[in-house]
Amino acid sequence: MDDTCVFKLSVPKQFRPPQVSNENQGVAAFCAYDWYFRWMKEYLGDKTKVFLVPCAATKPIHTSPLHRRVYQKYASAYGKNRILLVVSEPVVLINYQHLYNLEGSFFYEFPPKLLGKTARVLFIERLRELLEEKNIAGCLPHHHATLINDAIGTEWINYWSGDLYSMIKKASALNAKMSR
Repeated sequence: MDDTCVFKLSVPKQFRPPQVSNENQGVAAFCAYDWYFRWMKEYLGDKTKVFLVPCAATKPIHTSPLHRRVYQKYASAYGKNRILLVVSEPVVLINYQHLYNLEGSFFYEFPPKLLGKTARVLFIERLRELLEEKNIAGCLPHHHATLINDAIGTEWINYWSGDLYSMIKKASALNAKMSR
């Protein structure tokens, strides 16, 4: 991955990560991240391969127990030569490297149950715009996988199978296999 992209991105001076406490705030939360969406659209323009993981209630996202125990292991095993992206309300897609470099910008609160119909339509449109014509793989549970399916169809590889407990076991086995 070309890390120079991080230095070309700056957070607007007046930016505050949004807090969503009801469905009516969803669209405004997405719009708060227009600056990042525009940057991501330009950045992904010539990229062809991506690996998707979900966001997490724990912020910063990269410290989430599920990210450490499951998603990072799947990304290491199956995301080689792919750009690692987080599917996230309201940011849409976050470059995983930015979780470290710009983590204060991604300390938003947006419970997925508050997505709402209008914000969901916007989310899917933006996903479609960013993921069009990309070779996509990922490890996404039902909620996030459904959003991707609605945006681009089902012609992508999703390594998520089973319930959370089985995914933790599979990730541990995958990690042991990679360590050999």
